Amino acid sequence: MPVYEYVAINQAGREIKGRIDAENERVARQRLRKDALFPTSVIETASAADSKTQNVLKYLQSDRVSLKELSLTTRQFATLLTAGLPLVSALQVLGEQSESSTMLRVLVLIREQVEEGASLAKALAAHPRIFPRLYTNLVAAGEASGTLDQVLEKLADYLEGQLALRGKLFSAMTYPVVMLIVCFLVIVGLMVGVIPRIVEIFIKQNLQLPLPTQVVISLSNFLIAYWWALIVGAVLIAAALSRYYQQEQGRSQIDKLLLKLPIFGPVYVKVLTARIASTLSALIGSGVELLRALEITKNIIGNVHVVKLLEEAREGVKEGKNLSREILKHKILPTMLSRMIAIGEKSGDLETMLSKAATTYDNEVNSSLQGLTSLLEPLLMVTVGVIVLVIVVSVLLPMTELINAVAI
Repeated sequence: MPVYEYVAINQAGREIKGRIDAENERVARQRLRKDALFPTSVIETASAADSKTQNVLKYLQSDRVSLKELSLTTRQFATLLTAGLPLVSALQVLGEQSESSTMLRVLVLIREQVEEGASLAKALAAHPRIFPRLYTNLVAAGEASGTLDQVLEKLADYLEGQLALRGKLFSAMTYPVVMLIVCFLVIVGLMVGVIPRIVEIFIKQNLQLPLPTQVVISLSNFLIAYWWALIVGAVLIAAALSRYYQQEQGRSQIDKLLLKLPIFGPVYVKVLTARIASTLSALIGSGVELLRALEITKNIIGNVHVVKLLEEAREGVKEGKNLSREILKHKILPTMLSRMIAIGEKSGDLETMLSKAATTYDNEVNSSLQGLTSLLEPLLMVTVGVIVLVIVVSVLLPMTELINAVAI
C-alpha cells in the first residue's frame, strides 16, 4: 500500500506533518479529515532514486499567488455568489476560470473540504500562504452573518485598493530608478572607456596633470582594476544590512529611520495610515469586533513601531479607552486620523469614518508621490550633470595645455 507524506492544519490552527498509508491520495485526504485534520499537501513518498527529483519539483512548485490573482479571484467569487450560485458550484466555476495552476489546485482542495462539511473560512485557513488571516476572518464573519457575498465584495474592493496603491508606488519609483541606472552606466562608460584612452595621450606628451584630472584618472584606474571588489562589497553590505534588519534592535532602528526620513518619511507614514484605515474599515464593516480587527491589522503592518502602537491601542480599547486617544498619544500616525476616528466613535459609525480616512490618505499618497517624482527628476539630472561636468572639465584642462603647447 502506498505511503503518503502529508502537511495538515489541526483544529487549533497548527501545522502538522506526518505519514499515512492509503490506497490513493483521495482516500488519504478523507482519513485525515476524519481525524479533524485539514490537509494542505499530500504527496506519495518516492523511492530513494526519485527523491532528489521530487525535492527539486517540490522546490520549484510555488504555493503562492500574486495579489492581482487573489484580487481577481475574490471579485469573481463575489459576483458568482451574488448571482445566486451555490457555494460549491461557485468554487468549481472559479477553478475552471483560474489561469494560475496554484490557485486551481488550491480551489479544488477547498471545494473538496466544503463538500465534506467544512466551513469556507476553515478551508481557506488551511492555505495561509495564499489566504492571509485578514481574508479568512472576513470570510468567517460573512458566513456567520449570512452576508458572504457582500463581505467578498468588500474584500475585493480592499484587495483592489491595495493593488492600486502598490501600482502607484511602483510607477512613482520606476522613472527615478531607470534614470539612476542609465546615469550610472554613462558615468562608468566615461570612466572605464573614454578616460583611459585620453590618458594615453597625456602620458605620451609628458603633461603635468592638474589635481582634478589626477583624481579622475585614479578613480578610473581603480574601477578598471577593482570592479569586482566593488560588486563583492555591495553584496556584503546588502547581506549585512539584511542580517541586521532581521535582529530586533536592527529592525527597530531601521523602521524608526524610515518613519523619520526627510521627504520619503512622510510619504511612508501616509502609506501606512491608508493601509491601517482601509483594513480596519473592511474588518469592522464585515462584522469583526474592534479588538479582533486591531489584532489582525497589526499583523499586516511591517513597521515594528506602528505594530507596537496598534498593540498598545488594542490594550487601551480593551480597558475601555477610546481608540482615537490611544493612537493620538503615540504621535506616529497623522493627527487627522485620530480626529476622524474620534468623530466615528461619537457618531457610532466608525466604519464610514475609517473608509473616508482611507480614501483621504490614498489621495494624499498619490499627490505626494507625484510631488516626489517631480522633485527627484530634476535633482537626479542636476546631480548627474555636475558629475559629468567635473569629468569633462578634468579632461579639458590638460587638453588646453596641450593645445597651447602645440600653438607655441
